[in-house]
Amino acid sequence: MNLKQLEIFYHYSDSRNVTKVAEILGLKQPTVSFHLKKLETSLGVKLYERKREKIVLTAAGQTLNYYATEILGLMSETNRVMKDYQSFHKGELLIGASNVPANYLLPKVLTPFVNEFPQVRVDLHIETAPKVIELIILKEIDLGIISEQGFQHEQVNVKRLVKDNLVFVMPNQGGNSNIKEVSEEKLQKEPLILHKRGSTREMVDKWAEENHFSLNIKMELTNIEAIRRMVIMGTGCSILSKKAIENEIAREELVCFDIPSLEKNRCLSLIYRKDRPITPLLQHFITNLYTYMNE
Repeated sequence: MNLKQLEIFYHYSDSRNVTKVAEILGLKQPTVSFHLKKLETSLGVKLYERKREKIVLTAAGQTLNYYATEILGLMSETNRVMKDYQSFHKGELLIGASNVPANYLLPKVLTPFVNEFPQVRVDLHIETAPKVIELIILKEIDLGIISEQGFQHEQVNVKRLVKDNLVFVMPNQGGNSNIKEVSEEKLQKEPLILHKRGSTREMVDKWAEENHFSLNIKMELTNIEAIRRMVIMGTGCSILSKKAIENEIAREELVCFDIPSLEKNRCLSLIYRKDRPITPLLQHFITNLYTYMNE
């Protein structure tokens, strides 16, 4: 067994297609088939089998795929880290971010960073918070900035940057600005436009379930910008990150209210694996992030 065989098996486990593996790795199809067979022979176990029209991994194949993912991820990270130590003015930085920090925090941090380090390639993955956490654990990104509420994991460091509680959001029209607080009755009555998935939706659903609320969900969207625009237009109300609507509140386009019985412990947080070396490039980015947060 060698790294080339592990790489081929890893991609085959994902696609179950020799042609696709050959295209990804720039190899000929017979070469891919040869290495897959050679890997099975050297290990002395069956790694995959055909069931009807599908290729399925055996128990041994699933276990090998787990280790292949870990080994190849560690190899890739090692190469990036070593390049960083050679010169942190070059290289790449792999960042994951959930929607709120990606749209309302990172542009203000990344702009001066890429201007200072024009030869550093920044790769930003915008995903839900659970997906960013998964990418961190799998060693596919260097660090993440997510919206979270009490997140803990034995493999991950969590550095909370700033409070970012959820609020009930309404258009600033029809006397809404005169409302002093939002009642439980209004929360359940008003038509809501909610984010379809992610940490915000998970928190809303958990809060509604714990308080036995039946929410009037009118629409579900996957884009926070679209939700904000529709609320401003009067299509409905929403429950959003307070950071996501600061500009609209200042322009008096929206009004927001604290939500009864919803815990006020939501934060924008920096996360990275505990075993991830903090290289000069990574440290510089983290320093810039904290500097911006404290301005």
